[in-house]
Amino acid sequence: MFFQRSPVARRSVMVGGGLTAALALAGAVLAPVAQAGTIRPTVHCVLPAGQGDPSGPQDVTVELSPATVAPGGKVHAKITLGPGPAVSPMKLDDVPSTPSIDLVMSGGATGKVTVQGPTVPVDVPMQPAPIVIPPYEGDFFVPASASGPIQFTPVKMNTATVVFGGNYNTPCDVVSGGGVVGTVTAQGGGGAEATVSAPTGPVKPSTSVPLAGGGWTAGAAATASLCDAGGAGCDATKLTASSLVIDASGALIGSVTLANSWTVADGSYSVQVSDGTKQAKAPLEVKAYVPAGPYELTASPNRAAVGTVITVSGKNYHQDQQLNVVALDAAGNTLDDTAVYPNTTTDGTFSTEFTISDPAIAFIHTDEGGLEGTETKVPFTVTTGGGGTGTQKFTVSVTPGPLSMSQSGAEVNFGTVQLDGTSHDVPGTLNPIQVSDARGSAAGWSLTGTLSDFTAAGGAAGVIPAGAVSWTPSCSAHADAVGTPNAGAPGALGATPAGLCELPSGGGQVVGGVFDASAGLNLHTPAVIPGGNYAATLTLSLS
Repeated sequence: MFFQRSPVARRSVMVGGGLTAALALAGAVLAPVAQAGTIRPTVHCVLPAGQGDPSGPQDVTVELSPATVAPGGKVHAKITLGPGPAVSPMKLDDVPSTPSIDLVMSGGATGKVTVQGPTVPVDVPMQPAPIVIPPYEGDFFVPASASGPIQFTPVKMNTATVVFGGNYNTPCDVVSGGGVVGTVTAQGGGGAEATVSAPTGPVKPSTSVPLAGGGWTAGAAATASLCDAGGAGCDATKLTASSLVIDASGALIGSVTLANSWTVADGSYSVQVSDGTKQAKAPLEVKAYVPAGPYELTASPNRAAVGTVITVSGKNYHQDQQLNVVALDAAGNTLDDTAVYPNTTTDGTFSTEFTISDPAIAFIHTDEGGLEGTETKVPFTVTTGGGGTGTQKFTVSVTPGPLSMSQSGAEVNFGTVQLDGTSHDVPGTLNPIQVSDARGSAAGWSLTGTLSDFTAAGGAAGVIPAGAVSWTPSCSAHADAVGTPNAGAPGALGATPAGLCELPSGGGQVVGGVFDASAGLNLHTPAVIPGGNYAATLTLSLS
């Protein structure tokens, strides 16, 4: 089940809240002296998923080294941040966090540079405790045209986080009280300027982008990141793969792969390449696939017997979408046990296998992650075998069979609970279970269940105890069964086996046949619990 704190366009959204801090650039290869500066600006942050936009002061200390660089040279920065205004409504442990900062240059150079620290796990406390990003370090390059003292002023910080598989950003703009955090002097003769070129036309997210260039350090390792159109906000996580190499002549060849359209939105960017001593950028336009018309959904074949695996495919979907592909009955009700979840390609198509598992199937339905207005369906016919006539003489030898059980589904979905500070009782129904006793004996049987605690996906800390689920069992015999089953007592589930259905021994009489068992369920959710996807396992035992 899923706890949702506020309605958003994507599933399982959680606060990813850190702030990053200011770095200053420094440069050059010869100066041994590092300089450090501290400012206390007021920053305005925008928390992800509509969690708020707090403002407040934050201490930023930046140490730059060396103090002098050649034009185009590399500067190393060490950043220490004080607590910022960002807070989280819940506690999260070991959140992967990547801090970065944009700095404006003035004096001997103009423009912006970005310094990005490494990805580190950060423990996010519950409000009102502030979120603190650990000290981090990073490198940047001054422009090849730089000359003289360059002042660096922080204008924007960002922390990229990964929470429950989703990627989120917390940008923080300096709104007042900012200032220069350091100065680096560019002097001397720079080396040959490196160049990089990218495609001039739009490219799609999730695709490979070829790059080329010259003037690089022969044999050096090339790294890349995606920046905004002005060259700031550089983020290596927006590129998922790279085959870039620099050959013996200093030529850059290879490609980078853009992240999906959820991470890289349509717009103007620049791709930045570095070899450790040189850096260059090239403009890049990103535009996701635009469907050419209405959804086109196909089930092939469009009629088949239960148990058949068919192919469901479609086109004119948005790219990089996780689809819900599910069967509907004639009344339009969802047959949950049939669902599969393929992803669309960069050209808006998909193809997936789909098992015809229910004779009630009348339609195949798709939607783009449950978003309203993205639904479409096609009819489907479940067929039965053909008939015939004839007479034959039959003989049969009856041998004892097994005691076995089957169930019509493997998942009970309690749906979505909106946290509001109070507990909730959520009803549900156990998937029907069928017990078949073909032993041909007087022995009875017992069907029991145990339930594990609910734990949150992705290793999060939240737990709902198994005892929060109670059931009211029911069971009955088919018309040709022998023996009367007894339903178990209502009560809470847990590690101790709880009775669902029992068939008493027949004494001297053979008992058996087919019996049905089920139970009404109730989940009592805690008033306070971390949001997320929770799951528990019910184990049924027949003996």
